[in-house]
Amino acid sequence: MKNRIIVFASLLLFTSAFLSSCNSDDDKTSIPSTPVTTSKQYKNIEAANTKINTIVENVFNTESTIKLHGNPANKMSNCMTITSEITEQNQVVVIDFGTNCEVSNGEIISGKIRMSFAVELDTESKIEINYSLENVIYNDITVSGNATTIFSIQNDTTGATRFTTNSDFSFAWGNEISATSTTNFVTESVFETNNPDTPTDLIFYTVTTGTSVTEFSNGDRYAAEITTPIRNESACQYTVSGVIVTTENTATVTLDYGDGTCDNIATQTDSDGNQTTIEL
Repeated sequence: MKNRIIVFASLLLFTSAFLSSCNSDDDKTSIPSTPVTTSKQYKNIEAANTKINTIVENVFNTESTIKLHGNPANKMSNCMTITSEITEQNQVVVIDFGTNCEVSNGEIISGKIRMSFAVELDTESKIEINYSLENVIYNDITVSGNATTIFSIQNDTTGATRFTTNSDFSFAWGNEISATSTTNFVTESVFETNNPDTPTDLIFYTVTTGTSVTEFSNGDRYAAEITTPIRNESACQYTVSGVIVTTENTATVTLDYGDGTCDNIATQTDSDGNQTTIEL
């Protein structure tokens, strides 16, 4: 069970990076019809989201292999300190970067990430991770907010899992500009067989759904919605089906991965209805 938990925890990086900028259109605020002017800042948000989620994933994978007993503070890098406090119900972990901690590739982080995770074992095994950012600065960007990730594993022959993440982060560049980024997405992982007589001949695939939005203080808006579930199969290195609609202000691009055939071809449609066949 421990190994399965760690394997599915590794989906955190993929899913978070894949949907780091994807929310519904319930917000009726006016959206600029002009091209966005915050592409650079938006890329910085994607990088910050990816790095923060990668660190949380790595710490979770490490801490989940430790039996529930007290352990002293330990170092994951020369400037990052991890401390744990364990109770009967959950484990609280504090990731302390101190000031100007270079985590990798010139990326500098200050502040703390406080995370807790609890394991529930019943008809469905669940691991719930909650984490919050305390005085976090990524490069020159102040990042704040909270996120919750839930791993659930069916305790039956299918071993199906569900990976649900909700996040609400804010980003600020000094007194210049700020942004909010919220996500809500689910990835289901399924093992199944086409032949009951050979149950060891398993097929593994994932199905992802979700939405997310990033809004800047100058009015720029980036959003994405998976309108048809994205399906990835273990036997194919490319996404085999699904549709994602992305927007930058009012400009819309639809990416259709196809009907389930394993190939590197997708169809991209812009706001004017022009279609382009692209190679993944």
